[in-house]
Amino acid sequence: MAPRIYTSPVPAKPIVQHSLFTHLFPETPKYPPDYPAYTDAPTGTTLTRNHVKHLALSFGHGLRSQTQAKRGDTLMFLSPNSICWPVVVFGAVAAGVRCTFASTASTPDELAHQYIDSGAFLICTTRAHLKTVQKMLISKTIGATSKEDAERRVILLPDDFNWVPGAKKTEAKKGIPGLVKMEDLLCHGKLEREERFDGVDAEQETAFLCYSSGTTGKPKGVETTHQNLTTVLDMIHSGFSIVNSQNEYLPVLSPTDDRMLAVLPLYHIYGLTKLLLFPFMCGSCTIIMAQFDPVQFCDSIQRYKATITLIVPPVLVMLARHEIVNKFDLSSLRVIFSGAAPLGGELVEAAMARLRPTNQPPLYILQGYGLTETSPTTHLVPILPGRNWGNLTAQSKYGSVGILLPNMEVRLVVDDKDGMAKTEDEVIDAKEGERGEVWLRGRSVMKGYLDNPAANTNSFYPYSSPPPVNLTPGSQWFKTGDIGIMDKDEFLWIVDRRKELIKYKGFQVAPAELETLLLTHPQVADAAVIGIESKRETTELPRAYITPADPSLLSSNTFGKEVQEWVKSKVSKHKYLRGGVILTDTIPKSTSGKILKLQLRERAKKELDGRDPADLLEVRAKL
Repeated sequence: MAPRIYTSPVPAKPIVQHSLFTHLFPETPKYPPDYPAYTDAPTGTTLTRNHVKHLALSFGHGLRSQTQAKRGDTLMFLSPNSICWPVVVFGAVAAGVRCTFASTASTPDELAHQYIDSGAFLICTTRAHLKTVQKMLISKTIGATSKEDAERRVILLPDDFNWVPGAKKTEAKKGIPGLVKMEDLLCHGKLEREERFDGVDAEQETAFLCYSSGTTGKPKGVETTHQNLTTVLDMIHSGFSIVNSQNEYLPVLSPTDDRMLAVLPLYHIYGLTKLLLFPFMCGSCTIIMAQFDPVQFCDSIQRYKATITLIVPPVLVMLARHEIVNKFDLSSLRVIFSGAAPLGGELVEAAMARLRPTNQPPLYILQGYGLTETSPTTHLVPILPGRNWGNLTAQSKYGSVGILLPNMEVRLVVDDKDGMAKTEDEVIDAKEGERGEVWLRGRSVMKGYLDNPAANTNSFYPYSSPPPVNLTPGSQWFKTGDIGIMDKDEFLWIVDRRKELIKYKGFQVAPAELETLLLTHPQVADAAVIGIESKRETTELPRAYITPADPSLLSSNTFGKEVQEWVKSKVSKHKYLRGGVILTDTIPKSTSGKILKLQLRERAKKELDGRDPADLLEVRAKL
């Protein structure tokens, strides 16, 4: 039987083969150089498009001349959101240097894994994260040979805006002896032109290394190439659209009328692509917040008349329920785009009722779908008019992740012989309305997991290890592990996950990583971790089942809480066992030793007995 392959209703875009920098800064500029590009939300300090290009080429030159970084080297970036991001990222890309982005919640051990795995040497960070970086560099894992050796690996980001052309000068903090400052690298001239990645180089050269948690424990480096990024930016530009009465897809963003509020972390591929790269390509200004705060978020919308913001579902919960919303004018918002976790239709309707009780001016709350491995976006809900469009209305698609973007193909697979299928005859596709695993194919799909042939073999079809020498980019199916249903209008609905990842407020939590950690506790004999849904917080909470090494502890009223606190001392905040720790005399497993997590999920439902775990455990979740 022939495979059932879905394509996009949006016209395909030509695939380009050049550097990401070339794509963002074409020889003939599309927009005036004095257009604002990035604004610091608290202060209003702004970088124009001309500032960004000049500073990026200067930073790239500084990397080359002062740190001896060369094409193909890797720079780690550890920083909250700031207007330093475009300077460092675009500058590194211009110099031909790869970037890997670390979560600001990383512990020294977690940072060390990514630092080593990515092959990074230089690390760009802030004063606030400097101790974490220094602790990582002098650890036994990294083993910097001396204090000087550790210091020469660090580039310190500024706390002020004295480096911004035209900005009001303030008293600068004293420098830290031995550390190179970002400002220092801006003072030695600039690159005459960016490092070129044309043709095959664009297909094969890694630009970004984001890290994706998997079911096998440690996060894996996702090799995102220049072509992956240029392709996905063009895809989003076509697919992030409004559908008019002539069934035409028209781009949403306007360079002069739109301002995008950035609150999601830029170190995640979602924020990196949609907030740092995409608005700049479209000529729009991005208002950057360092982190989410309800008051500052609403104030920034009002102050800058933000028209578009990208969020995760917990932010929409705030907009639907928080009393602070009534104190600000949020009427400038016309698009709220949610991603990183499922968004339910009930929440969309509640937020719409709160923000637009009269539906004037129009507001659209949309959802999309994608993964780090797909750079990330593959599906978007287009803006459908309030009146009927064919047999569709906006309300009828609340909860859907939308239509496939151009240049992509998708299929829903019911059975692939547990990943062992070798021919198409062994792969069974879902029928209309039937559930199946989402498989994706296209030029925005990653090059692969860095130095991880086993993970690549398991994630692609067809794939052999090592891969064929002349493998065409985008020719394989990437198996997402997510389960979806395609409706009759070819809108995709994500209904489950084949993989065991827990999604906590936009973060991915790997159960296997926590299970491995729990087994290092001297009083834990066995462990399993699942995610339990909190409808109140619109997220999943990690919940552990543990078998004590000493059976007498099964009746303890405090041991579970002690283990919960112990885990807090070992991992980032988003990995905390907010769903609780449950003591059990045995972990259910198959004869082959695989943990039967379905049984644990059913057990958790009975234990909760309809109660929300966030209420039961007195969890007060924060973004």
